[in-house]
Amino acid sequence: MLQIGISDISKNPSIIDKVDEIAQIVNKKTKKVKGVFIPSEYLSLFDSLIKEVEYKKFVKRNETLIDHEYEDETIIDGLNDAY
Repeated sequence: MLQIGISDISKNPSIIDKVDEIAQIVNKKTKKVKGVFIPSEYLSLFDSLIKEVEYKKFVKRNETLIDHEYEDETIIDGLNDAY
């Protein structure tokens, strides 16, 4: 799999336009993968997965609303339900 450094992208942003395969975005100093680049032509294959990840991130950001008791339950109504 192709690896692209974060610093490479910041120095030459047009590098993204040239990538036509899946690539790992890597912090070369720490050797950690920070993300994955997927060409837009394959986006439809990952659409349901992306929605699921976005939903889980939404719930995690708002979990304090789920854990507390509120007088007006409509604030959190459906927050924990599957989409």
